[in-house]
Amino acid sequence: MMRMPIAAGTFYEASPAACRAAVRRLLEQARLPEDAPKNCIGGLVPHAGWVCSGAVAALTFKALAQDWNGGTLVLLGAVHSRTEPQALVYPSGSWQTPLGTVAVDEEVAEALLAASDDIVADPNAHGGEHSLEVQLPLIQELWPQAKIVPIMAPPSPLAAEAGRAIGQALAALRRRVPVIGSTDLTHYGPRYGMMPAGTGKAGLEWARRNDRKLLQLIQTMAPDPVLADTSRTHSACGGGAIAATVAACSALGAKTATLLQHTDSVQTLRPLGMTDMENVVGYASVVFS
Repeated sequence: MMRMPIAAGTFYEASPAACRAAVRRLLEQARLPEDAPKNCIGGLVPHAGWVCSGAVAALTFKALAQDWNGGTLVLLGAVHSRTEPQALVYPSGSWQTPLGTVAVDEEVAEALLAASDDIVADPNAHGGEHSLEVQLPLIQELWPQAKIVPIMAPPSPLAAEAGRAIGQALAALRRRVPVIGSTDLTHYGPRYGMMPAGTGKAGLEWARRNDRKLLQLIQTMAPDPVLADTSRTHSACGGGAIAATVAACSALGAKTATLLQHTDSVQTLRPLGMTDMENVVGYASVVFS
């Protein structure tokens, strides 16, 4: 069973040479702060097109690469279309990208599926979602032999419990398996049907404040308030992925969430000559340690 790419050529480059060159540029652009934590247990990455958020995602992976030499990553993705409440695992096979294939760690997937009724196998749930696919070339560049366990984490009340079960099951394996969740932040403006503060500068500031409130909640390491905030204020498209990641990393011993970068599409696209002030999406890099 192989999951074929759906976002190559749109969210990121489709040709192998262009994709690899772009990945290397993103990793070069991503500059870790001097006090970036080491021994990261997991993190959060955005999943917009690389031109908007690729360098932000690269920060999280670079922080992990400070002292993790590869192995298996559990990836918790945002769910944009499905309605099932459980965490949905792609249990076997591999994922294709322009840089080759990434194998699913079937042993780890089996352990997670056995950990809770809130975690079920459903490879079809991954067919139309891009939030994990766009991370894979970064992973392939940093850790060419890495394996993955892709999981869709819906924004349901089960997200935190599924995350705790994932963390406990990974702890029982007695090997380091980082957990990476994928989400973008506030989607604001007429394009997204969300304009409580109107458009222009006032709307942009509202969106940024909405992001900051969620990021502060994430830093408390409490998954349920995070999920409630994303549902109430639409501060993220991957509320379930955030809650599950926080819960999993806490179960693995994480005590701290460190924000490495918070930006948005207005800031990242302005240097390219794009000046849309009416529509904005937020992005953040967070690591748990």
